[in-house]
Amino acid sequence: MNYVNFAFLVFLLFTNCTLSSSKKETIAANTTSFKTKVSCKIENNKLVASYEGPEFLNDRDTAHLLSNLVAEELGNHLKKEFSKKNYLKVDFKNTKIQTKGNPQFRYPSEEIVKYTVEMPLLKVKNACDAFTGIEHRGTWARNDIETGFPDWILKLKSQIAVGEVESQLFTTPEGFKEYWVQFKHKTYQGNCK
Repeated sequence: MNYVNFAFLVFLLFTNCTLSSSKKETIAANTTSFKTKVSCKIENNKLVASYEGPEFLNDRDTAHLLSNLVAEELGNHLKKEFSKKNYLKVDFKNTKIQTKGNPQFRYPSEEIVKYTVEMPLLKVKNACDAFTGIEHRGTWARNDIETGFPDWILKLKSQIAVGEVESQLFTTPEGFKEYWVQFKHKTYQGNCK
C-alpha cells in the first residue's frame, strides 16, 4: 500500500461519518487484497459505527481509528444538539462494543478485524444532566489499561471538562479493552459543576 492510498483512507475515516437520518453510507477503499469497510451514522438516537479491514496499515492500528472517528463525530453531535436545547447523554449501560477476528498485534499484519460500536443516546431534561464531550482510551495489546487512567481523567478535567465525568470500561473476548468517558465540556457547560 502506498502513502497516497493510506492518506486517502485516513481522509475517509475522518470525514465520512453521516449524521442525517436519510443517508446511510459505507465507505470503501482498496487496501492490499481486501476492501476496507468503514461506516458511521447517527440516527434514531443511536450512533452505529463499524470498521472491517486489515489490523494494520502503514504502522497504524486502523481498527482503533474508528474510535477516534466515533469520539469526534459523537462529540460534535452532542454539542450541536445541546446548542438547540436538546440535552443528550450516551447510554453506556446499553452500549455495545464488539470485535471479531483474533488480532496478533504484530506489525506487519494484514489480519482482518471487525470492530463495531453501538451507542444509544438518552434525552435528559436539564442542561447540566447532559454531556457534551466524549473521549476514549483503549488497547488491543496491553493488560494494564487501568494504569494511568486516573491521571488521564485528571488531565481531562483540568483541560476541557467540568463537574463529574462518567466512564465505562468495555472488553471483548478477542482482547480489546477500551474506556469510554463522557463529560461536560467547559465551553458549553461551564456553569455546571
